[in-house]
Amino acid sequence: MNKYLPVILIIISVVLGSVFLTSKHQSGELVEQLPEPNKTILLIPLDSRPPCGRLVADNARTVGINILMPPGEAMDFYSLPGETTKTREWLSKEIKNCQEAIISIDQLLYGGLIASRNKAITDEQISALTDYLKKLHAENPTVRIHAFAILPRMNPPDFVEKYQDRKKIMKWSRLVHQYDNQPLSETADQIQELEREIPSDLLRAYKEIYNRNLRLNRQLADLLAEGILTELTFGQDDGEAYSLPNLKLKEFRHYIEKKNIPRDRLAIIHGADEAALSILTNIVAEQQSFRVYIDYSSPQAAQSIMPYMAISNDETARERLHFHHSLVVDSPEEADYILFVSANNEETMDTRKASLRKMQDYRQANKPIALVDLSENFTAAEALFPVLLQANYPVNSLAAYAGWNTASNAIGTAIAQAEIYLTALKDSSKQDAVVCSNIINLNNRFCEDYYYLKDVIDLVNANLRKKGYGNVNDLDLEHNYKWAVDMAESTMRERLVQYKYSPAFKQPFSVKGTQYAVRDLTMELYFPWPRTFEVNLSTAPALIKMKN
Repeated sequence: MNKYLPVILIIISVVLGSVFLTSKHQSGELVEQLPEPNKTILLIPLDSRPPCGRLVADNARTVGINILMPPGEAMDFYSLPGETTKTREWLSKEIKNCQEAIISIDQLLYGGLIASRNKAITDEQISALTDYLKKLHAENPTVRIHAFAILPRMNPPDFVEKYQDRKKIMKWSRLVHQYDNQPLSETADQIQELEREIPSDLLRAYKEIYNRNLRLNRQLADLLAEGILTELTFGQDDGEAYSLPNLKLKEFRHYIEKKNIPRDRLAIIHGADEAALSILTNIVAEQQSFRVYIDYSSPQAAQSIMPYMAISNDETARERLHFHHSLVVDSPEEADYILFVSANNEETMDTRKASLRKMQDYRQANKPIALVDLSENFTAAEALFPVLLQANYPVNSLAAYAGWNTASNAIGTAIAQAEIYLTALKDSSKQDAVVCSNIINLNNRFCEDYYYLKDVIDLVNANLRKKGYGNVNDLDLEHNYKWAVDMAESTMRERLVQYKYSPAFKQPFSVKGTQYAVRDLTMELYFPWPRTFEVNLSTAPALIKMKN
């Protein structure tokens, strides 16, 4: 007889007993319906990546809005620009069926964000775009057009090939802004020395990117003043405090003031990929203003400037809440929801237990929480999420979660998800469907922002490199792409098993007096572009409405 058999039987009985008790505890009605669409909004996304399109549609679904987007063949695909002529033709036809349109200027003019960094355009092409927008408005005068454009980042485009040239141009970019701010002779000397070392054609082309963008932005601001555009939002891509892009932004602000452009309809915010989602949030919550209490994992987290950001986490949060017309309040008791920003590095990981206690207190006080889970080194070890799992915190009770990419991306998407969700909950007749939709969105973010971006991506990239594939941003669609997808999917499924059998996942939670629980979760994923940086990931949670 196998000497381990009694032990095995004990383990099996414990597991079966646990499953029995869990299923008994979580018995109830399966919630399968999602909110019925009652409105359609047209979207021209920044590019074809999921954060720019699908994330908007997922959150719109929560409040019963259908997002209409251009066909895939007209859109960009990684380094291949979208077909702007086809996109404009589609827009002219489909906008007649909508009352609102969210339009990416970069998609209409360049064919996407990456194309905007590398594709040279003429002033004639800019004028052609503004003429097109005038005609679009004239033919559809009742449609509200919410346009957005992304200010160019400081990094030189691909035509600057040599590393040393790129390094010198970026240094020059910082110095010219610093000199404008404080004209010191030593700074001028450094600028002149760099201008002698950098090939003149490269520096001239680099300058023209920002001069051309300034001319474009001025024309867009004029369209806003004329009433062609209902609203105009500018997003600042990856940036630093001092750079040529910020210097040109200073010039643009002067133009806005000089022309008396209405500032209540023109906004400049940090971030890029989440701009359309933020605009959607303002459309959804237009008739209300949320009261928000901002809390941080530590005072250092509030003042920290995370990678690829030009401003602190606190400045970013307040800027985005101001964009949404939300009021920052001084105490949790006054707040409609809590914006909790956890931002850690190797030195501040010991703050996570205190963060857990704060979140437990907010939950006890029935305060919805939008959790921003940032890591300076983009690692799972610095995140707050594993501490929540270990403490059996009911993660599905969160109003929103984001730990994606830059601080502006994560803070922006967390606020958007929370405000759209809380707006949708105001219609009590649709509560089950609204909760079901938001649970899908939550688990999409848990799986992508925490499990994939802070863990699995590193394993996939390491294995690719071991096999000789050095460039994980240029996968071969016929060879290592499928292998990389299989690796990501199998590793993510292992993480999913750990997650969905955790008490934190299964913990019941209450929404306006009704008890819910999630008892299962499945997932699918693939890479939307031939690189490992982002995934198109979708989860299917089994939500139950528990019996009283």
